[in-house]
Amino acid sequence: MENEIQNKTQIGEIQAEAQTKIQSEPQSERKTTKCLNCGTEFERNFCPECGQSADTGRFTMRFIFENLIAAFTSKDGGIWFTFKNLFTRPGAMVVELLNGKRRSYFSPFPMLFFVLTVYILLFTFTGSRGDIQEIEQRIKESEITIDSDLDEKTQMALTRFNEIKKLVGKGVRIYYTRYTTVTMLTIPLFLFATRAWYGKSNRKRYYRAEYLVAIAYSMVMVVLYRCLTSLVYLLSQNVADTMIGFIPFVTIAAFTACFRRMMGFNIAKTAWRSLLALVLYYMVLGFILITACIAIYFILIKDRIA
Repeated sequence: MENEIQNKTQIGEIQAEAQTKIQSEPQSERKTTKCLNCGTEFERNFCPECGQSADTGRFTMRFIFENLIAAFTSKDGGIWFTFKNLFTRPGAMVVELLNGKRRSYFSPFPMLFFVLTVYILLFTFTGSRGDIQEIEQRIKESEITIDSDLDEKTQMALTRFNEIKKLVGKGVRIYYTRYTTVTMLTIPLFLFATRAWYGKSNRKRYYRAEYLVAIAYSMVMVVLYRCLTSLVYLLSQNVADTMIGFIPFVTIAAFTACFRRMMGFNIAKTAWRSLLALVLYYMVLGFILITACIAIYFILIKDRIA
């Protein structure tokens, strides 16, 4: 009994001595970091306000290279991860994005800008611009030869027809040489066409911006196909020309893949409505092009008369 009391006394003395020692030592200051983005003081590795890393140094080539690799390989919003899902489960990916699961995927419009940039580079350096010259040559060859034996009114009518055809040819050239610009400017036409043909109930169910998400990813798939045709052009121009002829079918397939789960249709119904949407898109685009050419023609005629 006396031994137990003695042991407890010794333990108490040791604890009291340790506590006194701790209190006598100066407490080390907690290390804090000031966020360079929002100015918040914090202790851990990431700012609790804006999420920026505490380790934010100067830009170096290594830093840029590592971020570029991370953008392609990361499963947390990486381009490669998004590409993989876009071609394996596009409909499910679009639905997940609309339902709020967005951190895992690269945003639709930055991704579209990225693939359009790649297309510009391939289109410029692979020599596939030669197709445009062929189109211009065909338009020139299709011009009607004006016979001097014809009466003046007929000659005037044929001359105007040829001039309008030349303007249309210039419009076609603009479409091919400025495909990226045309794609971005005509996205509202795709929005109009898809909302017109994918059903009234879905127009009420989804916002216009939510349609644009699926449209952007659909166009990513189409532009990637165009990139592939530019690469094939290096090996065989004939094969590349054949592939270009399939672009409308690729467009329908891309819209079907991205919109099917979102709309709740089966494959056949989605493909049919995607076809109608594409036809409507080209009808409106063609109407705008022809109207613009005729308007330009009459403006030129007016200037000549003046």
